[in-house]
Amino acid sequence: MSSGVPIGLSNVGFVPLYGDNMRQKVLALFSQQDQFTAVGLYLLDQWWSLENILKTADSAKDGAVAVETIGERVVLYVLNRVVYRAKEISSGELPFLCHGENDYAKILWKDGQAVGFYSVKPSGSLCSSFLTQCYHIPVMDSIFVRKCHRGNGLGLQMLENFVDSFKEEYLGLRYPLSKAMYKVCGKYLSLYPAHRDLLWEVESVGGPSQRTNIANKIQAMAMSTSSKNLSFTEHSVVNRDVVENEVVMEEVTSHLQEQEAMEYTVEIVEEVTLVRVTKGKE
Repeated sequence: MSSGVPIGLSNVGFVPLYGDNMRQKVLALFSQQDQFTAVGLYLLDQWWSLENILKTADSAKDGAVAVETIGERVVLYVLNRVVYRAKEISSGELPFLCHGENDYAKILWKDGQAVGFYSVKPSGSLCSSFLTQCYHIPVMDSIFVRKCHRGNGLGLQMLENFVDSFKEEYLGLRYPLSKAMYKVCGKYLSLYPAHRDLLWEVESVGGPSQRTNIANKIQAMAMSTSSKNLSFTEHSVVNRDVVENEVVMEEVTSHLQEQEAMEYTVEIVEEVTLVRVTKGKE
């Protein structure tokens, strides 16, 4: 590792690979400026920078690839816990939970780099928040694309992969969806209009009363936006009419005032003329 961070007892420590599961841990190196964010991990008897961990020389890894090996679990940990949560999480966004040892997840590889991931709670799997309940439908509970790779359709690529990987009648996405994810879903539905009843925004375990049709929600949001724009346009037209009327009234008033001033001036001139003539005769 060539990050230039000195290695000592004060800035190394073990971190759990699977959240609160302390059975699997990895030795991490922290910078002296931030004692909570790892800058390197000790793997295979040497230190590795995070960027090197997110690279691969395996040409077979391209697109969304299922996480299976311990090495892939480490890559998923770095993407979720370090890159996303510590560096690239959006303001006000709720962070994803740590992935478990057996969680269904896929890493998105592009040009030899890990650029994103998504994870799913399959139908029938136990819900961690409700230990006695299982998911009714497959639910995508996390999806992430690195900022430097956004705007290239990778979110849509992972959503398509999710749909292709599960053949159930309904598929869920964890509530609440971000604005970016609504856009991804909107793009997907424009490409596959026959799937308008496939995607659902899911709360809890995704029972019939715990999910909302995403196509209907996007349509309602679009109608609400159009209504607001229409109201704004009508308000602008009314304001313009009022302004124009005020301008016309101002011009009429000004014209009347000019006429009155001219009449008054004429009267004064005539009076003065008469006075002068009278004086001349006298």
